[in-house]
Parts: sequence; C-alpha cells; structure tokens
Amino acid sequence: MDPAVLEHRREPRARLLPPRHGLQETATLPIPNELVAEIFLRLPTPADLVRASAACASFYRLVASRTFLRRFRKLHRPPLLGFVDGRIFHPVIPPYPSAPAANAVALAADFSFSFLPGPARDWEVLDIRDGRVLLKRPGRQYHEMVVCDPLYRRYLLLPPFPDEQAASLEDPSTIKWYETFLVPAGDEEAATVEETSFRVIWMAQCKFRLFTFVFSSSTGQWGVVPSPSWSDLFAGLPSLEMATPLNTRQYAYGCFYWMAGYMAEAKMLVLDTRRMEFSIAEPPPDGFAMAMVEAGEGRPGVFVNPHGGSKFRYSTMQNDGGSLSQWQEEKTISLGYGYYIIGSTERYLFLYQLQSPLPNPGVFTLDVQTFQLERVCDQHLGHAYSNFPPSLLSSPTVSSDAEPHRLISCI
Repeated sequence: MDPAVLEHRREPRARLLPPRHGLQETATLPIPNELVAEIFLRLPTPADLVRASAACASFYRLVASRTFLRRFRKLHRPPLLGFVDGRIFHPVIPPYPSAPAANAVALAADFSFSFLPGPARDWEVLDIRDGRVLLKRPGRQYHEMVVCDPLYRRYLLLPPFPDEQAASLEDPSTIKWYETFLVPAGDEEAATVEETSFRVIWMAQCKFRLFTFVFSSSTGQWGVVPSPSWSDLFAGLPSLEMATPLNTRQYAYGCFYWMAGYMAEAKMLVLDTRRMEFSIAEPPPDGFAMAMVEAGEGRPGVFVNPHGGSKFRYSTMQNDGGSLSQWQEEKTISLGYGYYIIGSTERYLFLYQLQSPLPNPGVFTLDVQTFQLERVCDQHLGHAYSNFPPSLLSSPTVSSDAEPHRLISCI
C-alpha cells in the first residue's frame, strides 16, 4: 500500500478509559515499537503481517524496515508456491495454504525467462533456491550461467572460470559427474550480511580428485575450494573410477550431502558451506532412496523408503560429544503403497503418488514438524519454488548486470 495514503490514516493514540466504579479516568500507555515488533514477528503467516501493516502508517514503517524484515525471514521460511518445469510455473493448488500467494506469483513473475539475453529456449534451469533461479546455456568452452529473479525480472550473468582455475582441472575426459547449484544463506550469514547475497558452487567428480569452484555475488569472482583427493577422503580407495557417481544431493543446516563410493561400502560426502570443507559421514541404513530435512536444534533428519515399500523410516543425526555422527531412528510412517520420494526442502518431504485409489493422485508434502500429508500438485513437476508473494515483504533478490554485484535486500 502507498505510504502516502497510509500517512492520512489515524495513528494509534492513547485513549481515555470511561469512568467505572468511581475510578478516575486514566490514559492507557502506548505500546512501544519494540513490543509491537515482537508481536508482529509471531504472526503465523506473511499474509497476516501484510494485513497488520495496513492498519496505520507507523505499523507500515515498522514492517517495511530492513531490520524487521531480516528478523521475520529468519523466523519464517518463505512458503512453497509451486514447481518450475522447464519454463512453466505450476502453482500449488487449493486447499494448500499458500495457493492464493502462488496464484499471485503466477500472474506477476516471468518463468518463460524472456528477460534473459538471447533466445529463452537456450536456457536450462539447473537449480532454484530462495526465489532465485540458476540457469545455463551452451558456450564456446564451458556453459554460460546466469542467476535471475523471475518475480522482478532481474539477472546476473556469471563470469567464466579464470584460465588458471580451468587449467587446474584434470583431463576433462576423466570427469565422471559434475553439477552446479545455489548455496542457501544460513542464519549466521543473514545476521551479518547487510544486503542479500548468494553463492554458486560448481563441482566435478574426476578420477583422482574432487574439483570445486565457488562464485560469490559479493566479489563477482570464482574461487577455488581446497578439494582433497579420494584417497584422503576414502582410505584405501585410490580413485572412484569404478564407483557410482555422486548422487542424491541433499541439504540441511549449512551442509550439502551426497552418497559416494561403492554400493556396498557407500559413505556420505559432506560439504560444510560455512567453512567450505569436505568430510565423510556414515549414511543411514538403505540410504540411497532418501531425502534430508531439518529436524530442529541443528540436527539433520532423513526419510528413507527401504525397497520402495509402503513404510518410510524417519531418523535424526544425534549429537555425540559435540559432533553429529550417529543416526537414530525416530519413527516409522506407513503411507500405503504408491508413494515415492522425489525430493525435499528444509521442512518438507516431497512424495509422488503414482498408484492410488484417489481420483487425483499427484505430488504431496509431508511436514517434518507435524507429519501432516497434503496434496500440492497434480503431477511430478521439476524444481520446487519457494518465495514470498508480491507485497511489501518481497523485493529483488538479484541485481541486474547494469548494477554489477550489488544486491538488494529481500526478506
């Protein structure tokens, strides 16, 4: 809402209580802004916050402040709004709670990516996080990459790898697997970075070593992450030439996880994005069909569907002397046959129901906090998209190339 219009609204003032039981009239004390902020931070949904901000100009100024929005984002993750399949956005459907917001995004955003340079059909979606989309298109030597905000139609072209970094790679013919993905901003980063920033990681699994480059929007440059050899990570395993490629990338509490190694002796490769260090962890039993979530108190959780049956095991990684090391099974959930794990976010497990007596099977979410199952879409549809809908709560998450490497705050 226009702040100029709100200025004409009546500000909350102290009022006189009517005399009662012979008591003298007294004025109620105004509520301090600090207390109002604490109340607003505890509103359950962004829609509630928008409605509260429209009550008066002082509420609007409080809610629209950068400090408040940063705190609100830390406490309230952006809702799941839909899925991006190629260049098509499929909003979540009613009665899912964020369906109205998803429809607003469907009308406002450009998921055809027509604002990107060159023909839109050349761009392929690689990853989506925090309202940003990472895409690539064929280049002369390496793929060209861009990070964009389809809601505000802004983009930032990523520079190519510097020659010295590209030269450090092993023989390209030994590359067994590679992927590029966005790095979520952790709570510590959100508290210290004045403006929103993002990072992009490019990883390649070669015969003797894992190569990792990271792009920072703050510097506009690629850096090299020290990558140990396979023999350093896996004792007695000189290479992964005969092993399965890294797969099933998962994320929880600032760390990415992959299953790595031989099928019978698989381990979890862990990348801590706060320190940019690699380590090895034990996987949960039957962990190849799994999806990780955030269980609370800094503990990763994992859902495993052994042998594709009707039961899903939920386990959390326990704290052992200050380090997370042991998986402990918390519960077994029986959902019936036909549910398959297709992904997860920090809070939700995504399931696709292929066979069902229901008239409209499709994609379901399982809330890790409540274990409530809800249908969100009619079919399996690409990358999940979470963001705040168009309102005073949202603002650009990517600067344009006309404003290189300057990011605009978003909640």
